This record gives sequence, C-alpha cells and structure tokens, in this order.
Amino acid sequence: MGTVFDLLEREWCTLADEPATARRLRDVCRLAGDAHTLGDVERYVRRADPEGADRVLLALVRHASRGGNDLAARVLLQLLLPGTRNLARRWWALGDPDERAAAAVTAVYHRIRNYPVERRPGRIAANVLMDAARELRRSVARTELITPTAEVGTGAGATPDGGHPANELADVLLDAVHEGTISQADAELIAQSRIGGTRVEAIAADRGISTRTLWARRQAAERTLVATFAHAS
Repeated sequence: MGTVFDLLEREWCTLADEPATARRLRDVCRLAGDAHTLGDVERYVRRADPEGADRVLLALVRHASRGGNDLAARVLLQLLLPGTRNLARRWWALGDPDERAAAAVTAVYHRIRNYPVERRPGRIAANVLMDAARELRRSVARTELITPTAEVGTGAGATPDGGHPANELADVLLDAVHEGTISQADAELIAQSRIGGTRVEAIAADRGISTRTLWARRQAAERTLVATFAHAS
C-alpha cells in the first residue's frame, strides 16, 4: 500500500488538475500567477523566488489556520512534502518508515492548522517545518533507543528528580543524530551497548561485521561526541 506519502501523492494527482477545485481558492490562484489548477499553483511555488512563494504560502496558511479551510491546509501540506519527507528520514527514532512518515505528516499538518499568522507572517515553509521538528522531538520517547533489558529511570544511578544517566545519554544520541554529528547506526550501537548492556560481540554478529571493526566504530563515534560537546561548552 505504501507510506502516507504515497497516498498523499495519489490523492494529489486527482486534486491537481481539477479547475473547479482550484476556484475554491481564487485568491491563492491569483497570487500564483493566475493559476488555473492546483497543479499550476504547485508549479508556480516550486519555481518562484522566496518572496513570491511566501505570498502564496501565507494566503494558504491564513485560510487553513484562521478559517479552518481543509483544502488550503491540504494544498500547503503538498507544497511542504519535500521538507516533510526530510523530517521523516531524520527522525529515525520514531519507528519504521511507515510510522515515521505518518508522524511527520501529522506534525506538519498540525502546525499548518495552528500556525500563528499574526506573529510570524513570513518564512512560512521554514517556520512550519521547524515547529513540526520540535513537535517530533518532543514525541520521541527517550527509551526508543534503549533495548528492553535496560532499567531506565529506576534503581541505582537515578537522580532525585527521577532522571537517569541512561535517559540523558539517549537524549544526547538523539540530538547528535538529528544534528548530523554521528550516524543513526553509530547511535544505535552506543545505545545498545552502553545503555542496553548488549555485548559488542553480539551486535557485531547481528550486523555481520567483525567485533574489532565495531569496537573501533564505537570509539570513534564516542570521541566525536566528546569533542563536539567540549567545543560547544
């Protein structure tokens, strides 16, 4: 059946070429070079300069957030799909590709419907995607990185406020992958071995690589983390 992105693209093929549908957003079409269809609106935005594109996006988000216009929200979601796909790729801790796609689309759509137009009337695409990324970050459970054998938030090492060093390390790893400091695979390696307690030998066997190689990769990734945070502090 494909991911939610595939479903949205199939739906868009129907919406994009119907002039009657486009007439429901006359002002948006006018701003998009007197577009005749929603497909024309999309092509205009993709080719326009930032100022021209933002005028169209602002008109759409005004309809979607203030008036609750479902069609305007759907068009804006379509225009933001490239950025939404990127969010789904980056937020690997949300689950498999289907789960990540659904979570990313939900977050972007939610921000479209709740966009603070009066406070931020410009840079619509960047602001929506940035807000959606924050929403996704909050939705990621820190224990997604941790294997079921880990005892998180309880027992020795827990801080008085209920925190735990394992949670802190999981947060660091999620941020590091999000910022491109280390790879997803290396973050999972550190989480499985340092937090979950899985032996590096077992992880190496599961991945089909040598233990020596995996030890070297973990050491290199951890050195990168230390260097990055030392530089930032």
